[in-house]
Amino acid sequence: MKFRSNRQMEEPEINFIPLIDLLLVILIFLMVTTTYNHLKGFQVELPTAESVSDNPINSQDIRIVVSNKHWQINEETFTDIAQLQQRLNQISQTTTETQPWIILSADHGTPYQKVIDTLQSVQKAGLSQVTLHTAENKK
Repeated sequence: MKFRSNRQMEEPEINFIPLIDLLLVILIFLMVTTTYNHLKGFQVELPTAESVSDNPINSQDIRIVVSNKHWQINEETFTDIAQLQQRLNQISQTTTETQPWIILSADHGTPYQKVIDTLQSVQKAGLSQVTLHTAENKK
């Protein structure tokens, strides 16, 4: 008896077309069912003061007002950070043995970087007593 045929058997091969079809269906399913959250930013609540000191400004205290376009030191206006730095250097050289307090105030629309630049200028001038002016939080 002869159980084998003279015909040669073909080598088995893996057909990738059904696999690709299956992966495409899975990809489409994941694209349709996935939610994409676009985080454009997050809400930041800046601190406010619960109470404001009623102490008046001393004559030697220096008030620096920072706005979008300029700086102001005791009613003297500067449009450039270099001018501000020069004036702060003059103030630090003419101070007595007690340093004046630097009272820094900025509008809510002032860029944060401008406030940081002002604080760095105060530090470079050698003035170390700095406070931030805040408005009273009225509830």
